[in-house]
Amino acid sequence: MKKIGITGSTGLLGKLLIKELKKKKIKYSNFYGDITKIRNIKDWLKIEKNIDYIFHFAAYTSVEKSNTNKKKTYNTNILGVENIIKSINQSNRNFFLFFSSTSHVYKFSKKPITEKSVTHPISYYGKTKLIGEKIIKSNKNKNFNYFIGRIFSIFHNMQKKPFLYPSIKEKIRKLKSKKIYIENGNCIRDFSNAEKVIKIIFQVYKKRLRGTYNIGSGKGISIKKFIYKNISKKKYVFSNSKINVSVANINKIKKAKVKLV
Repeated sequence: MKKIGITGSTGLLGKLLIKELKKKKIKYSNFYGDITKIRNIKDWLKIEKNIDYIFHFAAYTSVEKSNTNKKKTYNTNILGVENIIKSINQSNRNFFLFFSSTSHVYKFSKKPITEKSVTHPISYYGKTKLIGEKIIKSNKNKNFNYFIGRIFSIFHNMQKKPFLYPSIKEKIRKLKSKKIYIENGNCIRDFSNAEKVIKIIFQVYKKRLRGTYNIGSGKGISIKKFIYKNISKKKYVFSNSKINVSVANINKIKKAKVKLV
């Protein structure tokens, strides 16, 4: 029986995917090795001979830390992808790879961002993810297919810092005064609950959808309103920084008849 392989199974999306797979009684295998060491990946695929679909979630995802820790970000996000592709090609088996990419590969835009919009990462994290995409797309192995999901902003109760949702919740929990300063409060983002994103990703897997797609809600909301709606209705002090916008155009994935739960 065929089996799903998962890298980054201890991260948020990995954990939620496993929950979904257990519910559907689908077999899977977690990769617990070092993604930067190709021997670990080869050994995993050698042992797990029934894996034919890999969800590659393993990544260094901190935008801020990626700019100061470029070596670790490069090794995980670029070398890790290269190792996955080389291991797949050398296995002489049919493989389908789901690559968890990000909206950070795009530049900000007042218009909803399509898959054909200009890619212009403003962080090193975004740059490494875009390079990872290019490595995958350049693979000429006829036994290889891929889906690149450019995931926009997500939130969940299990999410950990430095992401916005848990960071704000902690700030509020430790709040001693009546006001708290929150940077970029007027900026607009496309937020989705991570569990809804996983349900979309599961449909992508079932359909064996190929290519590059945005995954988001298709709706923009200011960080200020997001906090009021999902975290707390207390009054806060927001910065007057320049407003930037990042909202997904999700027409492509809609046309693929993926239900946006």
